[in-house]
Amino acid sequence: MLKCRDINGLLHDYAEGLLELSVHKELDRHLSDCPGCLAFVKTYKETIRLSKDLRTGEMPPELQEKLESFLKAKLAEKPKTLWDRLRSRFGRGCC
Repeated sequence: MLKCRDINGLLHDYAEGLLELSVHKELDRHLSDCPGCLAFVKTYKETIRLSKDLRTGEMPPELQEKLESFLKAKLAEKPKTLWDRLRSRFGRGCC
């Protein structure tokens, strides 16, 4: 039996009609008994529908340049290790 925590992993395939029939039916059963998950799925489907209706427009050149610059800088950053993140959060300590 599906639990609420299982819904997120199935959401895309459910909305696109890609689930196996048995899983689809089990999800439908869960949604019939769970108003929270039903509202979540409805919101997800409505978001997909609304985003398909969006028109693509030209991005102003200044904004495009800023976005490209930002993304290049982020991609060039060396990811911090867990040790670096802990050290910056809790200070250098004794070492």
